[in-house]
Amino acid sequence: MKTSVVGILGLAAMGLAPSIANADIVIEFSGMNLVYNGSALYDAGSAAGGNTNPADADGLASVDFFLNGSQVGAMSSDISLDVYIPNLVGIPSTPGTATIINTGGAGFFDLLMGTSPLASQYLLVDVSSVTVTYIDVAGIIQFTFGAAVADSFAQNLPYGLIVGQPLTVSFSAQIDPGTLTSAGGFITGFHASGTGEFRGLEIPTPGSIALVALGVPAVIRRRR
Repeated sequence: MKTSVVGILGLAAMGLAPSIANADIVIEFSGMNLVYNGSALYDAGSAAGGNTNPADADGLASVDFFLNGSQVGAMSSDISLDVYIPNLVGIPSTPGTATIINTGGAGFFDLLMGTSPLASQYLLVDVSSVTVTYIDVAGIIQFTFGAAVADSFAQNLPYGLIVGQPLTVSFSAQIDPGTLTSAGGFITGFHASGTGEFRGLEIPTPGSIALVALGVPAVIRRRR
C-alpha cells in the first residue's frame, strides 16, 4: 500500500539554517554532495543505487535526530545519502525564472544508516516531480527545487522514531566554484554540497495500523 506524501526539495547557493518548528520529528544531515548532469540530479557517490546499499550512496558527515524540539540522538559514521531525481531537463538559466518538471515518478531521496551490502536502518522517500526556480542576484547563484511529490516512503529509524505524514525533505547547498554550466538557455550541470533535513509527524505506537500502512520494514527498491 502506498502512502501519498508531499515533500519539499530545495537546493540553494546560500546555506539555510534548518528549523525544528512545526514538526514532531526532524532529522538534520550535513556533508551532502550532489551532481547535476543536465538530465538528472544524484548523489556524488554513484549514479547507480536505489537498493539501500551504502556502497552506491554518498557519505554524510553527520545526522542529528530531534523529537519535539529536543535532540534524541546523533550519528557521525556509517551514514549516507542515496539520491536520484531523473528526467530533470529544462532548468532555465535565465535568472529569476521558474518551471515545473514532472520527473515521471522514478526518483528517490534516501537516508541510509549502516554498511554494505544493505543499510540496517533507513528513511526512503520516492519523488515524482519538482518545481525549479533559478535566481542570480549580484553574482550569488541560487537554485530552489520545490513542491516535490513523494509517492511513498518507508522507514526503519533508530532511537525508536517512527515518522508519519506529512513527510517533507529539504536541502540547501553551495554550488562548487567553476562547476556551473549552461547552454541554449538551460542549466547543463553543476556540483554542489550542503545540508538538509527530513521532517514529519511522530507515530508514537510501534506496530500500529499506521506503521503497517507505511510499509515498514519491508521495502522493494528500484535501480537507476
